[in-house]
Amino acid sequence: MKPVRAGSLRVFDMNWDAIGAMGQMLGSIAVFVTLGYLAGQVRYARTETRRALSQGRAEAARDMLARQTLDRINSAHLKAEAALGGSPSPFMTALMETAGLTEEEASLLHWTQYSWWMYRLQIIPNADELTPMERRSFDSSLSANYGLPGVHRLFYETQIKPFAHPDAIRYVENVLATTPHQVQPAPARPKDGPTITPPV
Repeated sequence: MKPVRAGSLRVFDMNWDAIGAMGQMLGSIAVFVTLGYLAGQVRYARTETRRALSQGRAEAARDMLARQTLDRINSAHLKAEAALGGSPSPFMTALMETAGLTEEEASLLHWTQYSWWMYRLQIIPNADELTPMERRSFDSSLSANYGLPGVHRLFYETQIKPFAHPDAIRYVENVLATTPHQVQPAPARPKDGPTITPPV
């Protein structure tokens, strides 16, 4: 049996050191590749969330506009409520007392406003996923509707603030405090001729 020289042992040890270093480098590369893949998946998921959110907003708006024509359902609901001893909501009571609306008219506005609020309530927890343009439009809509006197503001004060989740109220209140309330300009009326309404 031939003796093993010391130099050969040193080369053998160096080879194992190189293999170990190579393994560590490959492991680091694998970690970076995995992190890059996960980051890509997160970006994709966020993009899909934004797309679904935008689509949901459009579908909700169409549904709410369609509900405004369901007078027969509204009439049937009021008839059943009266027979069962139900009472108008605070919003409906305020409308009937201050605006002179009938119970049926007040109920129609109640459910219209409620539909708008449910639509907005789906957006508020995911507002950070909106594009900057969509976020500005959404916040401006909240500010204009709930920050200015009118039906929307009355519904917010009588139905939303007393009953909605504190996080939702906090979001709306922050928007009202930081976003200017937009007032539509008055229509321009020439001396002679029909009223000219500015484009929206």
